[in-house]
Amino acid sequence: MLVVMFAFVFLWVHRAYPSIRGIRSTVFGYLVGVPCTLLMVARGHIPGFLSISVGNLLAMISLLCLYDGTARFIGGRRWLRELIILSGAGLAVVVYYSEIRSDIVPRIVAMALVFAAFRLPLAWELIRLSSGSANRGTMRFLGAFLAVLGLFNLYRAGMTLAYGAPENFMERNAVQTTTLVTTVLYIGVSGLCFLVMAAHELIAKSVEASERDPLSGVLNRRGIEGRLKQELERSERGRQRLSLALVDIDHFKKINDTQGHAAGDAAIREVASAMARQLRTSDALGRYGGDEFLVVLPMTMASEAVVVAERLNEAVNGLESQGLNLGLTLSLGITEASPDDDAISLLARADEALYQAKSAGRNCMRTALPERTFGDVVVSEVPSGRLGLRMAK
Repeated sequence: MLVVMFAFVFLWVHRAYPSIRGIRSTVFGYLVGVPCTLLMVARGHIPGFLSISVGNLLAMISLLCLYDGTARFIGGRRWLRELIILSGAGLAVVVYYSEIRSDIVPRIVAMALVFAAFRLPLAWELIRLSSGSANRGTMRFLGAFLAVLGLFNLYRAGMTLAYGAPENFMERNAVQTTTLVTTVLYIGVSGLCFLVMAAHELIAKSVEASERDPLSGVLNRRGIEGRLKQELERSERGRQRLSLALVDIDHFKKINDTQGHAAGDAAIREVASAMARQLRTSDALGRYGGDEFLVVLPMTMASEAVVVAERLNEAVNGLESQGLNLGLTLSLGITEASPDDDAISLLARADEALYQAKSAGRNCMRTALPERTFGDVVVSEVPSGRLGLRMAK
């Protein structure tokens, strides 16, 4: 029942969200698990070749698929080639000692070792990669669970070699009962953990989509304001510099009026792409308004932010030379955070600097810096058409 339930659940998840990493292998693993379980249950009522040889073949295929699906999802290393070879060797032992020679001990030992080989490496990858994942708790739990199962498989192989195999697989003893219980737990726990991890990823993608501007591809206003809040908190904790650049595309309305909204949309996309290429991975770029962008520059002082602003302006001016013929220029307002700033005061100061740049004729930059002694805002002027910084005293 568990196998059938998870097979249908993961099949639905795959149809609804095919982009989830590893979901296809997971679906196939549980689907193969359905006939595998039926053959195992029917042992004694159907030919032994079907219940033993074919059943174990399906079990190995199912394990391979589940292993591959989980490893793909967490981005871990996959030893598929080695596991396929090991599975083939284990299956050969099972077929030989069921069809040619009747001896159950080698079969149990071979399958127990194969199961351990699947579970222990995956357990290690889950635990190793958990520290940097949003699924940290689930990955560690699943990793610990698989490690326990893998060690039990090794224990079962050793006990079988030492004491032999029971005549009846339904015999009531510690090893047999534990084997049946862990099989059921493995199906349920691995399926639930994968569902939880997939749900976390879908939620994260949903949040990311809600904070992403569909036209420009950069963060939208909600996303960039959230990033600014995070960087302000980090800056306050670590006493690190933080600067902002509020960027406006000059005469954007004229582009829409003369060339149409399609040209305006193209300008937004190209400007966002050009600026994004000039930023570090730690920086954040967001579309703050219709033709305004906000750039968050962690660990950056105002004089360094001016250098970044020069690169942004040069990149946008270079769009015309790439055959786009947009004729774009930028006005920029730069500011640096003080210890007393919050997001509102910081954005207000950047907006004031941008207003000064527009009033000066556009295609230039102004910086608005807090006077740390008296709390007054000092605006420094930058010559039009050439970006640079003259710090106000």
